[in-house]
Amino acid sequence: MKRIYQVLISLILIVLLADHVFGYKDYATNNTTESDQNIEISLHLIEVEADRLDLQDKLYVHETIVFRNAGTKIFSGTLKTWVPDGVLEIKVMKAQMVAEIGGQSIVTEQNGNIISWQDYIEANNVSMYVIEYLLSAEPKGSITKSKYYSKKLLYSTLINYQYFPTPGYPVFILKVSKSKDSSITILDENRNKIIAQDVSEEDSSIISRFSELQFKELNIELSKSAIDLSQIGLYLVIGVLIVLVLAYPVIRTKSPKLMEFEEEKSALVAKLEELEKDYASGNLIDEEYEELRNSYQEKLKK
Repeated sequence: MKRIYQVLISLILIVLLADHVFGYKDYATNNTTESDQNIEISLHLIEVEADRLDLQDKLYVHETIVFRNAGTKIFSGTLKTWVPDGVLEIKVMKAQMVAEIGGQSIVTEQNGNIISWQDYIEANNVSMYVIEYLLSAEPKGSITKSKYYSKKLLYSTLINYQYFPTPGYPVFILKVSKSKDSSITILDENRNKIIAQDVSEEDSSIISRFSELQFKELNIELSKSAIDLSQIGLYLVIGVLIVLVLAYPVIRTKSPKLMEFEEEKSALVAKLEELEKDYASGNLIDEEYEELRNSYQEKLKK
């Protein structure tokens, strides 16, 4: 998958650089500006990994941003991006024009959620940067455990780069790697669901591609059940056993009427046994024996 994105980025860079070569005008080399009003974003790739066992309660985020100077002057100034609260070990690199080759580390400054660095981009040219960081994301919830990631693509007056895609290519790509038993919800700044024009799945990753950007903020919720579904049956069995144990004394408790009935029944059985003994001893005549015996048996049947 990483190879695919390297090829995609390389193709976009080739197209952008071709525009630069064939559309190049003779700008003075000392014609520079610090203003970023002509700085655009031609490609923004965000990769969020939520299923790495070595990270525990953290998310790994890898961003690739291709800035383009659409102006007539060399840009030499500050480039910026927004990062969420709780970022750790942030690193920014300026990537080479060929995606397979590594880049050089850049010294950055952080002011709240804004990460900035100094660099230059020639007129009608591009520059690519990689931003990597970890994000604290302790699962929240009782029945469902959720992790959250947010990214502001436009932020007040500090970050307002326009997204202009390279013809035939997406301008924004979101790749989220997750466990197979978790789900993903993507919302914008108004808590409306974001639906990409082009979505695909590979292994446990969801890839969303956008040819245009219609939202200012990205909010991702990764959710999974807090209880292993394979253990629910075991929990049900244990629950039933607990109920039976607690209910056993109640089940065994007899009502006064039931106890009275059982006492009468025992007394009748005893009388029948005594009757049989008296009849066997010759103390009862046949008629008397039959009458008493039938009477006791009728009462036992009630």
